[in-house]
Amino acid sequence: MKGRSILFTAFLFLAGWQKTSYAQSVHTDILRELKITQTLIGNADTLQPVNAYLIKGKNWNLGLSPIAINQLYNSDLPIGYNLGSAIAAKGYQVQIAGGIEANIGRHLHIKLNPEFVSAQNEDFEQFSQILGDRVWANYYQFLNTIDLPSKIVEGPYQKLFPGQSHITYQFKKFEAGLSTENLWWGPGWKNALVMSYNAPGFLHASFKTIKPIQTKIGQFSGQWVGGTLAESGVLPPRIYSAYNGTFLYQPKPTDNRFMTGMHLSWQPKWTPDLTIGYSAVSYFYGNDFKSPLDLIPVFNSGNKASLGAFFASYKLPKEKAEIYLEYGAKSPNFRRAYVAGFRKLFPTKHDAYIQFAVELTQMQAQNAELIRDPNSWYTDAYVQQGYTHWGKTIGAGIGPGSNSQNIELAWVKGKNKIGFQFERLRHNSDFYYLAFEPIGDYRRHWIDLSSSANATIDLKHFLIAARVQLTRTYNYQWLVIQTDPNNYFQPSNEYLNLGGGLSIMFRL
Repeated sequence: MKGRSILFTAFLFLAGWQKTSYAQSVHTDILRELKITQTLIGNADTLQPVNAYLIKGKNWNLGLSPIAINQLYNSDLPIGYNLGSAIAAKGYQVQIAGGIEANIGRHLHIKLNPEFVSAQNEDFEQFSQILGDRVWANYYQFLNTIDLPSKIVEGPYQKLFPGQSHITYQFKKFEAGLSTENLWWGPGWKNALVMSYNAPGFLHASFKTIKPIQTKIGQFSGQWVGGTLAESGVLPPRIYSAYNGTFLYQPKPTDNRFMTGMHLSWQPKWTPDLTIGYSAVSYFYGNDFKSPLDLIPVFNSGNKASLGAFFASYKLPKEKAEIYLEYGAKSPNFRRAYVAGFRKLFPTKHDAYIQFAVELTQMQAQNAELIRDPNSWYTDAYVQQGYTHWGKTIGAGIGPGSNSQNIELAWVKGKNKIGFQFERLRHNSDFYYLAFEPIGDYRRHWIDLSSSANATIDLKHFLIAARVQLTRTYNYQWLVIQTDPNNYFQPSNEYLNLGGGLSIMFRL
């Protein structure tokens, strides 16, 4: 058993040094959103990192990576996703990133860019103890199939991550190597079904294209990755609870957990503004690795969990607009999810634009037969940690069974941006329908309504991003406390959370 795990790890290491495919990656969520806007304007290349090489040799050079300090704050609740190595926490938090990088010859590139996170991680209300044993039994149907704690650790949190580090070798149009960088697959703005910036980057071998491959029918790009996933190590609450004579808590296997994934895209020759593609992943325990075919996520024999998504985006360069869709399926039962969006820039005076963007994400099950089945996206009855890394989903940050709607209106000029964003987030409707819909309690949808003001300012060597956000939460943790017998739908268990962020990136 252990031999198979060692063999698999060795194979991943070696496979990372073969040839490749393509997936664009930007190292912070702020830069990713800027890149989306700059691509619509037609200035995407202006966001390439500016590196100052401090030492230069004949065939090599050494320099500093951009230094970033991200500060986050939540007054009452741990609100936030797409945070990477930072966590959703109550109180103040800081994330610091920076490092060095070197080019050796024309092909070898090394980057060491660790990230340090320190959070107050104050206490907050969690799943209520006053809910009945049957509700807790339903809740455990999710807790036993995913490693997604509401709180990563008790007390202050400090952790050092390898961050956006890699060692890669480039050859012609290909790149191969080892990396702990975050990846984003798909056209989404706020969510991506298969790979996003929600969790910290995981150690993976990568094989990708750095330039599209030209063919008679258009351009092809892609990426293959294979890596290891870590669990949070956090036990769920009330592990000694029982229901109908059975303990609710099911200990998760401690075997090493691996994943393989691929991301392919095609720009047809006849419609170059259209991009269509497919992303897929498999994740499994090391003991279930049987053959090299297990490294390809479309071959899902044996005890493996998998999910995949088709995507398409269509750009209208003259209108400076884009429409996109990502549509995914998860076995068994082909649970579906989707991300759909539209964004457009309206020209104004002095080379400025007004940006309008809207995105809808639905992870909730699609019909009554499945909606009461806790086999949601990112959960799995066999791979009980689910599709997670360090206790966070690797795909859409809103999490299993959740739906969200996002709108943005912003003024944009160059890399400067000032705007407003609005979000409605309904948490894990799959759990709601499992636990509360059968008894006809229609009040308990856990809803977050968020409004935020955002600004990004480019000051030569500094990129500064600030955010202030107000979130009104209704029926937090699906809890309703009836105080007015004459008002069945009275507001209940509400919070008003003040959130904020200040990020400063320094580029030489």
